[in-house]
Amino acid sequence: MRKDDLDGRALALLDAAFDRPSATREAWLRDQCGDDEALTARCLALLHAGTGAEARLRTGTAGQGDVDAPLPDRIGAYRITGLIGQGGMGAVYRGERAAGDFDHVVAIKLIRPGALSDTLVERFQRERQTLARLSHPNIARLFDGGETDGTPYIVMEHVDGVRLDTWLVGAPPLAARTVLFLKVCAAVGFAHQNLIIHRDLTPSNILVDADGEPRLIDFGISRPPDAPTARTPVAGLSLTPGFAAPERLAGLPATTLTDIYSLGVLFDRLLGGAGDDDTRAIVARASAAVPEDRYPSVDALADDVRAWASGGVVAARRGGRRYAVAKFVRRHRVGVAASLAALLLILGALAATSWSYARAERARVAEAKRFEELRSLAGYMIFDLDEQLARVVGNAAARVRLVGRAQTYLSALAASPGTSPAVREEAARGFITLARVQGVPTQPNFGDNDRARANLDTAIAMLRPAAPRDPAAAALLVEGLSHRAMISAHVDTDGKTTATMLEEAAKVLAAVPVPARDMAWMAARSRLRKSQFEAAVMDNKPAEMLRLAEQMEIEVGEWPPAERSSRAAAIDFATAQHFRGMHGYFADQYETGTAAHRRAEAMLTALDEAQPNDPMVLYLLAYNGYVGYGTASGSPALTADANHFLGTARASVDRLIRIEPNDRALRAFSGSIRNSEAQALSDAGRQAEAVAVQRRVIADYTAAIGPKRKSATLNRLLLAHITMGNIARKAGDRALACASVAAARAAMPELEATGSLVGNIAAFRPTLAANARACASGGALVPLTT
Repeated sequence: MRKDDLDGRALALLDAAFDRPSATREAWLRDQCGDDEALTARCLALLHAGTGAEARLRTGTAGQGDVDAPLPDRIGAYRITGLIGQGGMGAVYRGERAAGDFDHVVAIKLIRPGALSDTLVERFQRERQTLARLSHPNIARLFDGGETDGTPYIVMEHVDGVRLDTWLVGAPPLAARTVLFLKVCAAVGFAHQNLIIHRDLTPSNILVDADGEPRLIDFGISRPPDAPTARTPVAGLSLTPGFAAPERLAGLPATTLTDIYSLGVLFDRLLGGAGDDDTRAIVARASAAVPEDRYPSVDALADDVRAWASGGVVAARRGGRRYAVAKFVRRHRVGVAASLAALLLILGALAATSWSYARAERARVAEAKRFEELRSLAGYMIFDLDEQLARVVGNAAARVRLVGRAQTYLSALAASPGTSPAVREEAARGFITLARVQGVPTQPNFGDNDRARANLDTAIAMLRPAAPRDPAAAALLVEGLSHRAMISAHVDTDGKTTATMLEEAAKVLAAVPVPARDMAWMAARSRLRKSQFEAAVMDNKPAEMLRLAEQMEIEVGEWPPAERSSRAAAIDFATAQHFRGMHGYFADQYETGTAAHRRAEAMLTALDEAQPNDPMVLYLLAYNGYVGYGTASGSPALTADANHFLGTARASVDRLIRIEPNDRALRAFSGSIRNSEAQALSDAGRQAEAVAVQRRVIADYTAAIGPKRKSATLNRLLLAHITMGNIARKAGDRALACASVAAARAAMPELEATGSLVGNIAAFRPTLAANARACASGGALVPLTT
């Protein structure tokens, strides 16, 4: 039997054993294993690893470590003063700051070499900065981290307390246990809002101090992989039997519902036999075997616990009107029992109150349902798919799931009468996110421009009323308008609408008061500058391009200090250099522009090496190479640079397409690069190769047109025919050259009729007409130029 299969069976049996009295667990396990000695040995090893007196620092599947290992003298800036706990993953030490500038006592977790795979060590190191910002009174704070002798460590808040199960030995009052559980829920909910899933919520990972305040520990290492493509082997899971959800035991990725399952088990342990029908219903729903049957969020679970503690209606009971009336009577039993006359009055009032209560309850449930649908959607998008989409371009399966599920919820919320401002803002943010995935130009997308346009229009309409008084809504509105302008510019070729959208976005941005201009506002400004630059390119305004490049560099320097060294800042600085290079192309300053493209490429290459396969970085590398090729091609002295840039563009877009071959936007971009490649081959005298490459470009564009006949694709096909005409003329293939001229001229009327013919392509009319006459008369063909 494979070890993963053995571990899976052992963990499943151990999970069931924890529901039995501790004195009978070993005998029960032996009976269940029968004659399978390997399974019996594994089950007993896991059982004793979790219940022995020396099982310290037990997290997930970590085993017992070397308890006699010598203490290190210091780790980082801290002097080691003692050992707090030790296990198979490593050890936790008590440290005191040794720098002498101020006193500080911390807990330092040192990962034992070999305990984590290279992938988990890399994730451990990458997430430290994110976890350092996870500031909550009931979460042990992460202060620092680094490596010592190649071994990673983290510096955490030192909690002078005991494990939750040890705290429970003192039999604290039920009210204190309830308050503690609600604080744990608040901490877990805060983590979920900050894109963190714990995955191992157990008594050993909750410390309680002398004041009864809980602290959650062991965040970060147990987060799910960025883009899971298969079940995780059981031996590699970070989980604790008895608290792990069934899907985790099956090796499936964790979601927020995984933590809710563990909270349900914790609540059951905290009750310690003091539960009733209400609490049993709460536990049953929270720890349901099927994830979809659990509470949709931690807040929903906490609301039911508060209702139970105050004698209110517990939603998990689904008790109906009789149950609600019984709760009402219990809360007012003194008045009910005062006298028969009072009882009759109360019963009469109760009938009316019950009717009003039921009507109000239906309204409350309907509103709560809308909120919970949105929360469920947001959790699904963020925790299950967003990290995948952020790092894997064109993930078709993930995008289909995102669009299919999110569209249902968002459309329902947007159409609901009397929707609250908070819900409308969340819905608008979701529509913008969907639009980016579906089809916003200048970035990788799914190619569905029509749906992206509709979703952006919906988001903009929802945000406009709130933007004047809400800075967050204003930032979202600027983002939505900037994206919508790009569809108008690149897909609709509608310069007037593009300018109107960008002007409105600039006014919304400027109207936000200076004190309210946070990082979200600055990110929206960055998005607007990039869209304004694209508009300047479409309008052929080199001076405006240079102004925007300079302005963007200045504005990134205005970001908060912690953000100026971020990856986002590095991408914006590289983008500004790319803009300078494009200015050189339009202003015929080929040497200056080529140097700027080289600087942009160096910055982007460094980002790609630091975090490979970031879709935006690869897209910018490809686009910078594509435009850099055009810039360097302007000067014969820069031929080597032109060939280098073309190779970079081709290699980068090919990497993206290998990751996701179904991304239609990338396919179109690849066609543009191949179009340039064909021209370069022709210029180098390799005419047969150039014709072959260009035939493929024309075939791909022709296939991409489809029944909607989008103007952007038609413009690309027309330009491809023009390029083929020039290549065929150089190759001496007069028939192919004349056929290409005829195809290009035949495509123009359709675009002219809708006002969609791109300006620089329209400038080919004179040489196209001259060659058409030459083809008819047998005269000499001339180069097709603007």
